[in-house]
Amino acid sequence: MNKSWHHQRELRKQQLLKEIQQQRQSLSAYSQHWLDITQSYDKGWQALLAFRPYVAIGAGIALFYGLCRHPQKFYRWSRQMISIFGVIKTIRNTLDKY
Repeated sequence: MNKSWHHQRELRKQQLLKEIQQQRQSLSAYSQHWLDITQSYDKGWQALLAFRPYVAIGAGIALFYGLCRHPQKFYRWSRQMISIFGVIKTIRNTLDKY
């Protein structure tokens, strides 16, 4: 009985090892397929990221232009943002207590 049990256990182990090997092969094939499908999106995203410094410079210039042209609006906007941040901070502090 003991030999039979060891033999069954060894067969089960071999079966599980084959199943694991099959799953690894499937995973490898699926991951390669996923990379092939998303390759065009990755290239597009990398192209967009290449323009990030130019967008930052353009946003700074637009902000400076808006500030020089309408300083009162900038002052009003900055006061609103400070008050919004204050409300958020108050809410966070209140939630942290509980």
